[in-house]
Amino acid sequence: MTEEEILESTYLDRCTIRRLGDVEDEETGITEQGWQVVAESIKCAFSQNAIKGSLPVVENTSSVNVTYDDQKLFISPGMVVLKGDQISIVQSTGHTHELIAKKPFYYPTHTEINLTGRDVNG
Repeated sequence: MTEEEILESTYLDRCTIRRLGDVEDEETGITEQGWQVVAESIKCAFSQNAIKGSLPVVENTSSVNVTYDDQKLFISPGMVVLKGDQISIVQSTGHTHELIAKKPFYYPTHTEINLTGRDVNG
């Protein structure tokens, strides 16, 4: 199986990677920290790793559930992802996820990235 065939059969999802950096406002010339798109519409495979559980949080006398999720992302080995990057994933099913990258692990054949995030009432 060629590399392109593997990408087509395994990487059915798409992701956008954003990184915090200096962004200059063109009107004012003021530079501030902001999220910049590093890569867009990258082929990837998104996988659920584990659900740590839910934590009841009391807020204004009502209780909400907050779940903290750990998930994995698999991408081609040439893509550089840094710990703390924001990653938006659109699954082939149409579901979307906004998560933060943990430290990636680079294999010769692919890059594996643990992701973390939280979901209110999730």
